[in-house]
Amino acid sequence: MTIVSRLGLRSVVVRRAVTVLAALTAAAGLAAAPPTSAAPGPSMPVEFDLSRYQPVAPTTFRSLAYVDNGRSFFTTGRWVCEIGPGYRYVGCAGRPATAPPNATGAVISDDQQGPWWARADQTYRFGPESGFRPPVLGVGKRVTIEGVTCTVPRRDTVACRTGDRALIFTPAWHKFFFPSWDTLRPGNNAVDHSANPAPQYLPPRLQYWNQLPASPPAPK
Repeated sequence: MTIVSRLGLRSVVVRRAVTVLAALTAAAGLAAAPPTSAAPGPSMPVEFDLSRYQPVAPTTFRSLAYVDNGRSFFTTGRWVCEIGPGYRYVGCAGRPATAPPNATGAVISDDQQGPWWARADQTYRFGPESGFRPPVLGVGKRVTIEGVTCTVPRRDTVACRTGDRALIFTPAWHKFFFPSWDTLRPGNNAVDHSANPAPQYLPPRLQYWNQLPASPPAPK
């Protein structure tokens, strides 16, 4: 009887030891397991990867004429863009194929609104009023003025960004960027920007994100 009791007790002790060992092993495995990676965010579009572009001095782009109100202008040959007069104001004249029929260009205001389409029936005016001839911003170049950085990735393409907002113009399509809070969703049925074209009209790399990555930050 005593022998049986001792054997039963020993069996219980062994089972408990095995249970404790299994628990410790599982805990060690959890500790060693790599953390679950978050969903990847947007990558920087090549149009705004500043390492690809040579900076140029901004002084030649500024009109000194009073009627131009301190704005700066440049042309790529196809597109004409203006920066100013305030901080992070930019507009580019022209109409990509995906723009509304009466669009004359798009503007970003103070990094708070836009890109908005400017339309032919509005009073917004693109270009210098003084007759100032905008210098050419060449392919592979970039310029930063008043918190706006514009690049010329290709001969027929222009891209400008403020902080969280940006635009890309090509003959075939346009792409607008804006902050995530400025997006249509339940509880937010109004936005401060115009729409992007349907994804099938955009390159695959630009179909899925309407926000720019937080890093690196935009030049100031």
